Amino acid sequence: MALRDIALTVLELEPHEFHWVLMEAVQAASEDVLEYRPIDSSTQGLPDYSEALIHGASALRVLQGLAPFGKPMHPVGRAGKAGAPQTQSAGPDSLMFTTGGHPAL
Repeated sequence: MALRDIALTVLELEPHEFHWVLMEAVQAASEDVLEYRPIDSSTQGLPDYSEALIHGASALRVLQGLAPFGKPMHPVGRAGKAGAPQTQSAGPDSLMFTTGGHPAL
């Protein structure tokens, strides 16, 4: 798998409404500046910063083709086809990416 320069941040869009955002580095106009474009974000606010951070890290795992935190990669009791690649969907809290019109995203 190719390495990607991806950052995770958490934004408080409303009081006590925290959203995670995954961003990927893009070519910057200057070497002194890091520029990122949003690639995914939460659809629902979470009650605190640390919970949003954990959910964002879980979404990053899914983006990497790994199981989200607390979930097995394969459903228990169901075997996949031998040699077939397993994929995970981004999950119900993922936008993959639309901003829903919110200017901060």
